[in-house]
Amino acid sequence: MSTSIPSEIARRLNYHNGMFLTAENMTVEQNYFSNWIRLQNRCLYTPGVLSGLAVTEDSSHMWWVAPGTAINANGDFLIFPGTSPGTLLTPATIPGDSYNLYVMYPPDVTGSPDVVNQAAVLKNGPLSTSELDASVLLAEVFLTDGRITKIENRRAPVESLLPAKLNRGGTLHASVETSLNAALQGSVIVDTRTLLKPGDSVSLPVFYLADKSLAFNAPPKVHATVLGPTPYAINVDHVSSSQCTLTLSAVQTRTDDTLSTQVNWLAMPDSLTIKKPDRTTP
Repeated sequence: MSTSIPSEIARRLNYHNGMFLTAENMTVEQNYFSNWIRLQNRCLYTPGVLSGLAVTEDSSHMWWVAPGTAINANGDFLIFPGTSPGTLLTPATIPGDSYNLYVMYPPDVTGSPDVVNQAAVLKNGPLSTSELDASVLLAEVFLTDGRITKIENRRAPVESLLPAKLNRGGTLHASVETSLNAALQGSVIVDTRTLLKPGDSVSLPVFYLADKSLAFNAPPKVHATVLGPTPYAINVDHVSSSQCTLTLSAVQTRTDDTLSTQVNWLAMPDSLTIKKPDRTTP
């Protein structure tokens, strides 16, 4: 899932003695916590219902929407305290034989400009494009001759997005500084089917050049990084001027069904250093 992150989301107040707090300052502090939680919700959960919000009919043919909570696509935490029972009527301006029932995050200023009510609002009618990300669908209400005949549950539960699913990426093609132009890099795919429990390991030779010829005048320093969601220990040994050996070891019992993983390596000449400028005493 790709999630945009506002550049100012991590900005908060830096409190100190003698600081004069204005309404603007306090709003910055409120936004810091609200935006942080909203982004966290978008990264951790799918939109949907967390609890309650069921639509039921009692013996008097009155309809109830139970109190409950939900998370919308914007990451807002919707709290619906509940409402008095009543017949759920479609707006007269809405054509057709069915309509949606949903809760939506306002927020709204009610009663006083000093108070913001952030409780979710119950609404009925078609969901407009501008309301989609702010709303959570509860039910579809069906009509016959203008009377409610059926209500079908449309609640979808919130689901976790953990563990995070990261793409494996490709071979690194990072630009190299001029002083590092003798360094070589590449990647290999390691078969991990035998790495099932801690201690299991597999080794494979890695040649710095495709033709397996000498790449350095002396054995280089080799660094290796394992990609993918499953952690492995990596060891580099038997380093020569043309090749080295990579050994991948399991550090935990594997629970996924991946058959291979990618290892990126970087070989740097041992003599590669940054030369300091000569300093002469006047």
